[in-house]
Amino acid sequence: MTNNKVQRLAIIAISTAFLAVASQLTIPLPLVPLTLQTLAVGIIATLLKPLDSILAICLYLVLGAIGVPVFAGGAAGFGVILGPTGGFLIGFLLQSQQVSLLGQTAFMVKSTRGKLILYSAANIIGAAWCLALGTIWLSLVARLSLQVAFKSGFLPFIIPGLVKAILAAFIGYALRRALKTNTYFATATPDKSSDTKEQA
Repeated sequence: MTNNKVQRLAIIAISTAFLAVASQLTIPLPLVPLTLQTLAVGIIATLLKPLDSILAICLYLVLGAIGVPVFAGGAAGFGVILGPTGGFLIGFLLQSQQVSLLGQTAFMVKSTRGKLILYSAANIIGAAWCLALGTIWLSLVARLSLQVAFKSGFLPFIIPGLVKAILAAFIGYALRRALKTNTYFATATPDKSSDTKEQA
């Protein structure tokens, strides 16, 4: 196994661990807790290559499903994924895909401001997809009307979701720039040569 492959696997594993730690920082709410999971997913998806960010989320879900207490509040087991909040967990995959793919457009922009706007937009859209899937899942599994599910699984998280999405964009981009000399992140940033010519 080459050094690049080892490094890639290590980055994926570290990202999964970061998501697991962020999942433990929760604020209990009636049906769906407020956590830093979506912030972590956004940072991972902004920073990593699209496939690798999805693999990091998949590893997180697999670990939780087999009993490792990585879900919110130390929960674990396949039953959590099948439970009322499982849609939000599955939604992390959709969020990661949306952020990674939409974030690629930032490579074509030279200004820091433009990049941050695009990364923020990608994170907001990705978080919205995650909340939408989680809300529909909550409605089906908990046998709630869409209106009740929306009030419990979507509405309370709009403002926190916007804040976390923007934070994820800024943190992810800052890390990307700080790590651009690393082989992995250099190849993940095709516009790295333009970073030295960025305009605010």
